[in-house]
Amino acid sequence: FCPGNQVYRLVECLVPEVGMLSRHPYGNYVVQNLFQHGADDQRRRMAEALAKEIRFLGSETCGCAVVSAALTYGPYADRQAIAKSLLREPGLLVFMACTRHGHTAVLQVLQLLVGAERKEANRRLQSEAGALSVSRYGRIIVDQLDASEAQLLCLASRGGA
Repeated sequence: FCPGNQVYRLVECLVPEVGMLSRHPYGNYVVQNLFQHGADDQRRRMAEALAKEIRFLGSETCGCAVVSAALTYGPYADRQAIAKSLLREPGLLVFMACTRHGHTAVLQVLQLLVGAERKEANRRLQSEAGALSVSRYGRIIVDQLDASEAQLLCLASRGGA
């Protein structure tokens, strides 16, 4: 067992390396754990670093796992910033939707985005539904989009009655 101040100082040494660690087959687990259990200020700085490298991280298996952890455990404002940075990268949401760890990140993105940004994410994914349906993980996203659309239609019919 280490005292909290020792752990904090150790993590401080890792925060600048979060991009490199996120791509490493073992280091990515360290970063995922830091998002889950780290101090808020450290998680915030790690999230900022991820958002800057989102194109590279979202394109790799280990990076997708870290992005998913950040979208699950990071501070809310940082989770939204990462979701928006994913949306800004052409084709990245669709690519990630077809991967083991990426599809969980995409599900988180769909929950975090609101308004026009959420509609845009849905539009991009719906437009590639055929390609997504070929992948095991892509089908999960398509099913979620269909369920969300059905829920909206149900709510609209109740409001119109």
